[in-house]
Amino acid sequence: MVGRILCRMDAKEYNHCVRHLGDDLYRFALRYANLSAAAEDAVQDVFADLWERRDEVKAEGAKGWLIRALYRRLVDLHRHDTVVRQAQMAQDVEYRQHEDFELKDALAKALATLPEQQRMLVLLRDLEGYEYAEMAELSGLSEQQVGVYLFRARKTLKKLLEEYR
Repeated sequence: MVGRILCRMDAKEYNHCVRHLGDDLYRFALRYANLSAAAEDAVQDVFADLWERRDEVKAEGAKGWLIRALYRRLVDLHRHDTVVRQAQMAQDVEYRQHEDFELKDALAKALATLPEQQRMLVLLRDLEGYEYAEMAELSGLSEQQVGVYLFRARKTLKKLLEEYR
């Protein structure tokens, strides 16, 4: 390193920085990261970096160097957390879609096991929103019979879907 004067920070100067700047850096990191564990880790990391680069940093300039290094570390953590959160959200959506598909498949299989009239009534009421009177007219049953058949069908579906889960 021609032309560069090395100004080695010694252990005493380093310890002075830790004692006098540690709390300020931690408060800054805590406000930025909003998590005490992440703030502590970031501060420890920059102090470790300072010790490793003590040949390059003057004791008088340590505060500015530490603040810049801490800020860069916090930005990196924030970016990493954002990427992890986005990946987790995508995975959750994919899982829910898969789970929804499985549930729809199980429901279709359960519906297929119902007697024809019960299946028709469930589809009319629960999927199409028909009223009991309309369903009675369409099926040729009384409203009371529609209610009984729907009750039995839903009870069977509930049992089959509970077995699925």
